[in-house]
Amino acid sequence: MVKTTINLDDEIYEDIVKESVEKYGSTKNISKIINQRLRIRRVPKEQGKKRLSYKVRNELANLDADLEIKKGWESNTKWKP
Repeated sequence: MVKTTINLDDEIYEDIVKESVEKYGSTKNISKIINQRLRIRRVPKEQGKKRLSYKVRNELANLDADLEIKKGWESNTKWKP
């Protein structure tokens, strides 16, 4: 465990103190509250790199997606490259 000093905004400090007193009955466990909040906000690296996959109906499987998007774009706009 590393000990350090941090400066908290008054509102944040009050929230943490209140939560500590409600959960643990004293302010001695402020560090536990801060650690819990930081763990909740932390996103594991594996979750940030998920790949999306989906199934395509057979009649759409042989179509070129980029070409179809371009056709749809051109038919719905006046802009033509």
